Amino acid sequence: MPFDAMLLRALEQRWQSSLVGMEFYSIVIDDSGSLWLSGRDPKDGHTARLLIVLTPGLARMHFTLRDLPGKSRKRTIPGFLQRLLPFTVASVSVPAFERWIRLEITHLDDLEQPVERTIIVELAGHLTNLIVLKGDNIILDALKRVAPDRPGRSVWPGDTYTPPPSIANPCETHQDRDLTPWAKIWKRANPGWAWQQFCDDWARGDYQFYRLVASNPKPGANSNSPEVWIYPQPGYQATLATDPEATLDEVFTEQERRRRIQADTTQLRRLWEQRISHLQEKIAEFRAQAGVDPEPWRNEADLWLGYQYQFQHQNLPYTVPVPTFDDSGETVALTLYPGETPWQRAEDLYRQVRKQKSRQGSLNQMIPQLETELQALQSQMHLLNSENQNLEWVRHHLNRAQKTYASPNPDESHPYRRFSSNSGHAILVGRSRTENANLTFRTARPDDLWFHVKQSPGSHVILSCGKTHPSLEDLLDAAELAVFYSQAARSSMVPVDYTRRKHVRKRPHGEPGQVLYREEKTLYITPDPDRLRRLGAIREKLGDKSTYTPTP
Repeated sequence: MPFDAMLLRALEQRWQSSLVGMEFYSIVIDDSGSLWLSGRDPKDGHTARLLIVLTPGLARMHFTLRDLPGKSRKRTIPGFLQRLLPFTVASVSVPAFERWIRLEITHLDDLEQPVERTIIVELAGHLTNLIVLKGDNIILDALKRVAPDRPGRSVWPGDTYTPPPSIANPCETHQDRDLTPWAKIWKRANPGWAWQQFCDDWARGDYQFYRLVASNPKPGANSNSPEVWIYPQPGYQATLATDPEATLDEVFTEQERRRRIQADTTQLRRLWEQRISHLQEKIAEFRAQAGVDPEPWRNEADLWLGYQYQFQHQNLPYTVPVPTFDDSGETVALTLYPGETPWQRAEDLYRQVRKQKSRQGSLNQMIPQLETELQALQSQMHLLNSENQNLEWVRHHLNRAQKTYASPNPDESHPYRRFSSNSGHAILVGRSRTENANLTFRTARPDDLWFHVKQSPGSHVILSCGKTHPSLEDLLDAAELAVFYSQAARSSMVPVDYTRRKHVRKRPHGEPGQVLYREEKTLYITPDPDRLRRLGAIREKLGDKSTYTPTP
């Protein structure tokens, strides 16, 4: 349900008494970009919270009873907004049939002198923004800047503000095409509809708010998903909303919940589909590998040992047709090339036999495990495609699937490999000489810890701990990664030097990433697969008993 222009008109009339004169003293921005303005009415002292959501599809502005976002979800307040606080709303207006709002405000400058400013809240489709203007409609700043050299309308400090493209006023054109989408539906369903009555209602703006629930929802739709509008609509059960702001909260909270479910469900389905496809390919591949018979290799090895005398004193390459040992009368051509001996050829074949038998034993254990996981995933996929799941169920399985199936390495478009230590410190690992140099001398802070395998090529590793003293587990995590991303990854008791980044300097005339360092300490590391798996540096192996199998 869009935040309809007629809804905005009805709210505008309410704001003339509830918003005008209110003093706002606090602004919070959450991780989605929504603004929460806390204020009080000086007339009676009651407090209220104004919510401005700039997410396309959910864009709106209304008072809310919802709690402020937690500390982990808050974003830094831009300076141009912080400098407005506290401010008082002097007037509020909405152009006819538009979806942008003009708030005239007053606040005190640094010299405690009253200054007038204008806040523009744009809620039209993808054109969502909050813009602050100074005198003569000059843009002071905006949450979403659009440079003058970019296509479309410029929103840039110092430029004159240009409103979004205007919408035709249906009360002037009397054209159905200029009505809002819901107004078109209402007109078609109301036999007594008249332009004069419609425009008179608009001029007064004293609409009622209705909570609407579909009477006969379409298959797959949620019958409990409410809508809100200023007229009853055909096909909906309409209930008069005594508290429009609370009704808007309810309606849009449900819409946000359903949008989150849809987004998380799509992501979870993609991960599960990729895993199912991967499992099917691996099962087919492992079955083919397990079906390879090693006996022909053993028979050929026996022939090489049995007929090795025939290659004595021969110029190589040399081919000898020899009969098999099974009395079938068949012959096999054995060809010996320079640098080889019959015994070496036989030993290579016996080694292949042993490897194949060992492989068959492992595969025969892994295939049933993979088949069990595949069946569980296919069963869960049926549940995911039904309407029975809830947000908590989807989130639980999405978090588990992301940890188990998603690639542990970051997107290659982002600098450095990124991990988290046992205590939550960020660990950054360079992927090339250039990245090593940038990580050490541009990204790392002076007191962060720098790790590198002693006297061996490898990645620079930074443990982002600042002036704190990380635990031994944190040090081991970073040192393990330094070994894992070095040429000593398959060795044991690998010495890893570490020191504060401020003790590291570039080697004079050296290549990028070549450094000198002092005041180092040394850890001796033997690679630990369990630690690397916890860090996300290596994936779970197919068939590992720790592989995540989803459960209802």
